[in-house]
Amino acid sequence: MPRVPVYHLTPTRRLPLIEEDGLRTRADLSELYGPPSEFDTAAPGTYAHGKRVSAWLSLDYAKAHAADYGKGLIGYTVDPAKTLAAPASLRESATPAEYWDQVKPLKDWLAGDGVPEDLEVHQNLPVRVKYLQLHAPLVDEADLGPYAPLVAAVADEDRLSAKALMHLAVIASDGEFDTPAFTAACALAWRDQPDPDRLVRELIETDPDKVASAALAEYGGGAPDAVQALRTALDETREWSDQNGVEHGQGLFARTALVLDELPANA
Repeated sequence: MPRVPVYHLTPTRRLPLIEEDGLRTRADLSELYGPPSEFDTAAPGTYAHGKRVSAWLSLDYAKAHAADYGKGLIGYTVDPAKTLAAPASLRESATPAEYWDQVKPLKDWLAGDGVPEDLEVHQNLPVRVKYLQLHAPLVDEADLGPYAPLVAAVADEDRLSAKALMHLAVIASDGEFDTPAFTAACALAWRDQPDPDRLVRELIETDPDKVASAALAEYGGGAPDAVQALRTALDETREWSDQNGVEHGQGLFARTALVLDELPANA
């Protein structure tokens, strides 16, 4: 049986770490690795004690629960013969031990007459990066604040500009990972259609500093407050680059990296 797509939710701030290291969070728990809950400790074998990655078979079901688990949407594929599954509704009517007693391989559910809409899929290993896709975060205008018009204008329209502005938004967040600026950075970084491999190379060759500056001029008319914050981040980055003897484009990458270095402690 071929691999099957499933969908996972996580807080938006975790997306950069997940892209770098592979999926390490779970749809059924809000923390990265514990402490283990009663639900965890009742799981069989290596599925217990934080050794589990969980997702849903239904994209619609996942989207409906973004407010509960996080607005970062992740897709990956699983081997139906090597994953366990059970309806989420069992949690409401069964104890943790009873829930895990009723799980069965995903392939058995798929071979049956009907698949529950709320089917949860569990595997006992991290997701390999080659099976992983980060989708557009399920954020709205309230999450994006003053950045909403800018994200709407550029995120799908011009991926090169979006990537450059993403770096500015990370810097503008100043290490506050639940702010509209960082949320906007994530919305600019990932869309439902994966970016071509050449995009980052094109950004480097074109000069991200120049691309970001041009993008602010072209797309920023409807988002004056966001543009002001991003222009401030751009000016400060140019000054930082001059002080450190690096080109402005390289300085943009370097300052982004400095902010993201603080992310693991805040994920």
